[in-house]
Amino acid sequence: MNIIVPIKQVPATEKVEIDEQTNNLKRSPVSKINNYDRFALESALRIANQLDDQVIAVTMGPQNADQVLGEAIGMGASQGILLSDRAFAGADTLATAYTLAKGIEKIDDIRLVVVGQQAEDADTGQVGPLIAKQLHLVQATYVSEIKNVQKDAIEIQRVMGQVDVDEVITYPALLTISDKFAKPRYILSSNIMSMKTNQIVTWHANDLAIDKNRIGVAGSPSVVRKILLPTGNQRRLQDISGDSNLQAAEIKTIIQESLGQKIW
Repeated sequence: MNIIVPIKQVPATEKVEIDEQTNNLKRSPVSKINNYDRFALESALRIANQLDDQVIAVTMGPQNADQVLGEAIGMGASQGILLSDRAFAGADTLATAYTLAKGIEKIDDIRLVVVGQQAEDADTGQVGPLIAKQLHLVQATYVSEIKNVQKDAIEIQRVMGQVDVDEVITYPALLTISDKFAKPRYILSSNIMSMKTNQIVTWHANDLAIDKNRIGVAGSPSVVRKILLPTGNQRRLQDISGDSNLQAAEIKTIIQESLGQKIW
């Protein structure tokens, strides 16, 4: 059976730039696999090894997003699928999850969908649960440990704030994997060097049973009006003396002044 891992191409830089006209992230010429997705791949490969399943990585993006599929194969995935079409551009998390779900639906014999907890360029954590909703799958989020793998169910541990919760989930299901999971394995150059041309395939919008009103900009109800980046270090240090009552009053005054409120 198949374990599907949706992954994302993100800029390979700590400097995020915003297009002032579109309010979208500017695509970096250098990219990499989203770091959180590496934990998802690691967990999927461990599960697949115990069940004799294969891991298939799926990503949505421009044609050069096949680079991250190569990285997934370098980690041990059997195949990569690229969902690429100009109609997919400008998608928010809902349209992205819908498109990925339609790609996943085309794959037979799915046991699990395993997703990273979030993307490091957007940090929403929404796509995984939205895919589960689209595919009508049971889901378990923030999985930190795989405790027991069986043919019909999997026992996992979830990080729920300060509490760890153990659960047993039956297949098919979707898991989002926490970065508290075991350290991901390295990419093996030997896997990339031996990669066959048919290990990465591309599907376009016309290859999917897709409602074109639910993809790209047309299928994205959320709109970014404006993005502001902080400029410089806006922190300042100020000593406040006196007893606790005087300190509280001084802090109150500072807050009101910073908000432009009348001091009372």
